[in-house]
Amino acid sequence: MDAWNGTLANLLAVIRLRGRRETGNFTAAVLGYRYLNEFNYEDGRLFHDQHGRLFLYLSLPFGKYGGARASVNTVFRVMITCRRTPGPNKCDPRLGPPRLLRYDHSLAWDKNWVPWNGTSLMSYSHYGPFGPHSVFNWSTYRDPMPHARFYSFANETFFSTFSRTFGRLLQLSGGTPAILEPGGKSYIAVGHLRVHPGCLHPESIPGLDKVVGKDVRLNCAHLLRLDAHLKGAIPFQTFMFRGPSGNLSKHYHVDYGLFLYRFRAGPPYTITHLSHGFLPPSEGHFGIVFPSGLERLGRRGDYAISYGDADQVARILLLSPADVDMLMVPLSVMEKRLAGLSVCTLPFAEGVPLALRLQSGQGR
Repeated sequence: MDAWNGTLANLLAVIRLRGRRETGNFTAAVLGYRYLNEFNYEDGRLFHDQHGRLFLYLSLPFGKYGGARASVNTVFRVMITCRRTPGPNKCDPRLGPPRLLRYDHSLAWDKNWVPWNGTSLMSYSHYGPFGPHSVFNWSTYRDPMPHARFYSFANETFFSTFSRTFGRLLQLSGGTPAILEPGGKSYIAVGHLRVHPGCLHPESIPGLDKVVGKDVRLNCAHLLRLDAHLKGAIPFQTFMFRGPSGNLSKHYHVDYGLFLYRFRAGPPYTITHLSHGFLPPSEGHFGIVFPSGLERLGRRGDYAISYGDADQVARILLLSPADVDMLMVPLSVMEKRLAGLSVCTLPFAEGVPLALRLQSGQGR
């Protein structure tokens, strides 16, 4: 949001997290930070390479929204120097020189690639249908190997079925780095989905609620029933949204949500599971919740998902391994029930596991 307003105000921070999900007592302390104002950086993801070195994947866009625009995908080595002082440690993070991630068939506006934590592998995100699951092997991030083709390629019928079913109404893309699950047989990551505002907010498009009704919507099924000409003519536009507090606020021209997915840890790295979409707590519901980080914390192995709320605030969402397993749907099952793919808001009450609340009907 700052970039859209002409302010280059990216921030690289060192943060200490403490607390437990089940008690709801979770704190974050900033130990140091650095402003990154040389370029209009976008959509950074932190990850480790196969040697444990910390890197930052960044898209460097050039040009203005609505005009000529291009994006260059890069990685930066992250160095952190900390010194002990009375009170919290003081840390100074800084970036090394950029390293270009070159793929000869990349589109000009092409980003949201997915690094795999602890490896030199990275997924190419086919924006829209999400697959085939296409993989790069950069060999080393100190001198990434240019690519003219993919290292690995796993195609499933789900991706083409998804594209035929939803078109531009619902599109999938990459989000967080992928991390290896316990047992070492699969990776898990969080992607983002882009939803036409008419799917969840029929009132946003003048006259649309008269065609599809005014009931609360969880998905795009009501728009899928429209004929192709009418469906393709529904505009993407911002609108005024009345939130739970009753206050009117501006809503982005699309809704963003999160989804989980799982893929095999061995070639050809087939995607095996996908979750329905979900919206974490988002004050004001501007429409954008964008996942950027994924880690496992503590002895219980809770998943910490960092996400940007309204392109303005950084937040962290905690899910237990049981929550994650419950949300995953085998890709073959999801394909058969594709028109029912939903995007739901989930209330994360303190001290109550998500799985129990969904089973008792508390989560919608």
